[in-house]
Amino acid sequence: MVEESVLDIFTRFVEVQAPSGFEEPMMRAFMEEIKPYVDEVHGTPRGNMIAVQKGGNPKAPKVALVAHLDQIGFIVFNIDATGFVRFRKIGGSVTRAIQGQHLQILTEKGPIVGVVGMKPGHITTPAEANTIPPIEDMYIDIGARSREEAIAMGVRNGTPITYATAPVKLANGLIASPSIDDRAGCTALIQIAKRFAKKRPKATVYYIGSVEEEIGLRGAETCLHDLDVDMAVAVDTFPAGFQPDVNMRDLFYEVGKGAGLHVGELGDRVRIQSQQVHKWLRRTAEAHGIPHQVGIMSGGTDAMTMMQTRGGIPACTIGIPRRYSHSPVEVFAPSDLENLIKILTTAISELEPGFTTTRPQS
Repeated sequence: MVEESVLDIFTRFVEVQAPSGFEEPMMRAFMEEIKPYVDEVHGTPRGNMIAVQKGGNPKAPKVALVAHLDQIGFIVFNIDATGFVRFRKIGGSVTRAIQGQHLQILTEKGPIVGVVGMKPGHITTPAEANTIPPIEDMYIDIGARSREEAIAMGVRNGTPITYATAPVKLANGLIASPSIDDRAGCTALIQIAKRFAKKRPKATVYYIGSVEEEIGLRGAETCLHDLDVDMAVAVDTFPAGFQPDVNMRDLFYEVGKGAGLHVGELGDRVRIQSQQVHKWLRRTAEAHGIPHQVGIMSGGTDAMTMMQTRGGIPACTIGIPRRYSHSPVEVFAPSDLENLIKILTTAISELEPGFTTTRPQS
């Protein structure tokens, strides 16, 4: 049974708008949620949020759990003379999902909701009807009648934009929502901290909210730089298959079948993550019968960057599958999130002094 509090936290986080480079609202929300359960919280100059929960044995391993605070979004590029707003992407939003959507422009005066307009179907040619226009040709209608009126409303070049879509419940307990990536991971960190506050493990746990993951894993470049941790786990989400237009050959993770444990990540080549950390999590899931899936993820997470930190921190990724990746209607199963939380809490609670994920030295 999924605890209601997990979905409560998730919903609160989804309501926070924080595209890459503009994470301050989510930084504050993450800090406020986790502060009651940890010993200290601080930010870094880059914007990463770090919370420390001291373990019961200083000789036990120190573990970093990292979820990214940012979300995909857009940014105001220009305002034309008639008040329509031109925009560009922040991160990898799916272009074909943008037209006809409600967006909110996050001005300093408050959010302004607009709609992404399109040419009327009555005068659309057959060729146009079957073509996705580039984002350079798209525009947001906020109801303004001129550039001056839009500016007076608070819209400026460089203002961030996000989808204005609320979570909805689907059949079989599924949730459709924007920003599952990575509000789900942030939710997991809060829930793990809450559970360990009741019974501390021997291991010390660092809960890290990283920034700018969606535009190049930038926060992860520095989030562990000053921390003496033995291993790190990126807690994220990833594209799922098992839908009519996706070949299982390309995406084989399935929503509702458990958390995903990554052996590596697939970009222009396969990038292998720490097999020692991966096996620690996989063997925990196997030993306790916690539903999980194992594979190679398409894309990248903070784990690969963290493995380049200092002398090389052993790191891997655990996440939940989501359908319709980087759209305003991503779909996930809360049961997958609960199983992810179970794997991490169980694995960390069983850590003892002497456990190591370091590869053989001789």
